[in-house]
Amino acid sequence: MSFEISTETAPTDDLTLPLLEEPETREPELDLHLISQTILKLINSGVALQDDPSEATPEVSSAPVASTQVLEAMQRLVKMITNLRSPQSGLSPDAPQTPETLAPYLVEEAYDVLEALQKNYVEPPRLDFVDLAGGRGNLEEIPARGRWQSYFLISDLAPWLLWGIARSSHEVMQLLEGIPARAFKLGQGWRTGIVRLVATLETKIPGLSASLDLATLQVHQSLLPSNTMLQSDQYSACQQPTWVAKFLPDLIQQIEATTPSVSRFFAGAEVDALAPNHNWQSGSIQLQLGFEFVATDAIAFPDFAEASIEQGGEEGGAIASDPSPSNAIDTAPFPTPSSDSSHLQIKFTHPDWLEKYSKTLLQQQIASNIQQLPTFRAAGEKNRNLSSQSLIPLIVRDACNLVDLLQASPAQSNHALQQEIRLETLTRQLLWSFSRSAFEVMQLIGGIRVNLLQPGCNWETGTLRLLASLTSKTPEQDWHLDIATRQPPQPHVFPLAHDVVVQSHESHWCKYPDVLGQLEAKLMQQLEQAPELHLFMSGTDAEISGDNQQWHSGAIQLNVSFEFIPDLRAPGRAP
Repeated sequence: MSFEISTETAPTDDLTLPLLEEPETREPELDLHLISQTILKLINSGVALQDDPSEATPEVSSAPVASTQVLEAMQRLVKMITNLRSPQSGLSPDAPQTPETLAPYLVEEAYDVLEALQKNYVEPPRLDFVDLAGGRGNLEEIPARGRWQSYFLISDLAPWLLWGIARSSHEVMQLLEGIPARAFKLGQGWRTGIVRLVATLETKIPGLSASLDLATLQVHQSLLPSNTMLQSDQYSACQQPTWVAKFLPDLIQQIEATTPSVSRFFAGAEVDALAPNHNWQSGSIQLQLGFEFVATDAIAFPDFAEASIEQGGEEGGAIASDPSPSNAIDTAPFPTPSSDSSHLQIKFTHPDWLEKYSKTLLQQQIASNIQQLPTFRAAGEKNRNLSSQSLIPLIVRDACNLVDLLQASPAQSNHALQQEIRLETLTRQLLWSFSRSAFEVMQLIGGIRVNLLQPGCNWETGTLRLLASLTSKTPEQDWHLDIATRQPPQPHVFPLAHDVVVQSHESHWCKYPDVLGQLEAKLMQQLEQAPELHLFMSGTDAEISGDNQQWHSGAIQLNVSFEFIPDLRAPGRAP
């Protein structure tokens, strides 16, 4: 079935231009600061809200998580299908390459997937452990399950919800920033612009009802209606025109599969609320998703222009964000890179390293998409014991669909590192790999407020930040790049030793005073879930090209450390 894109011209009547629905009427004098500083407590908060789907209660819907055995078996099946579809397969080029015609050649690999599904349906229960003693025998569970079971501020909940959404895939993180797209609505035709995924928290509390954009903590008044069609070359799920009404449910399903603990908020939760100068009140909160579209073609929509200014977006459609650590999630646009690295292109040349990295990326893509496959979803239901004869064709069909999805995925094609890759693209991927591993890692990337005590010094207050930098060495030049800021790292005025004591009320990892070495141990243990980062930290050979378009052999490596930015003291004030 083919889809023919409309050639209808863009409308010219200003009254029919906006693709956005009319904004809902809100309370005229809504105090946004009051809402952000409101204390909430989930009613019936005894229900566990955890990142581990195997411990989810029936109230919290969670999708299965593919085990390592399932992913490896599916990867072998995907590779076999790709080989059979290639011109070198020996199959007749005139024969249709459908699941039915390929199935006889895939029986062994399909049975391996079936066996893995039946024996290793999900990963064994994994809790977010941190090692307080530096070994493996003394573990303390990070209170992810109880993170929102007590009292909390809306301004603290917002970055965690954004993190839960962004970690579902690199594409989703880009969608939160804004990507080039086209939008279509009947009677208005196709428009070119920037589409942004908007996560809103609907608060229905007397005197505090609003639809808060979680990225800005501002009231968001209008989104694309469900009968709008979107198309973007930069998002695999809508490379063909897709209705918003279909796009959003699939997106929510993917997010819940990655971070089941956000399901409670998508479903809506009753809360008790206490705002400053108010009494306790009962109400509800609900996480919702929608799309904002900012036109960039010849005819400017007044509504879109205003939205762009209000959100602080630049031409790239990026969202505004509060740079403070308390409201930081790395969905804000990168600043302009330094001149010595803005045009760098990289080619990775070590064959073994490339093979390991490509395998890791493929596993991530499979893990991200496998939850959407009917066969995999059925594995957790009562029909798991269906006969092998009936399941094998279904597994082959799902695997063929997965191959099509992977081949269309910009995330996969953008990181085929045998080809040239832009430094900006690489830094964005690495930044997402860090941030998705844990909420605490995302906080450290943005920086957290800490009290710090160095041997021989007084207590200091300031910002502690995880510094992840790429280092390259060639015979012609060396350069260092902070992947979060895309700027050279600042000189360490305060180099931090492992025995420095840090304490922060903003992070569970250092809620109580502890030495920096223990914080680093927790970080590295969490990053074990990101094998692609370990590959970069081990370093590899590469060729690097700058403005002169000449390639130079060298090496590239990812380094991880901490930097401390002390608060500035008032002039004349004693230390």
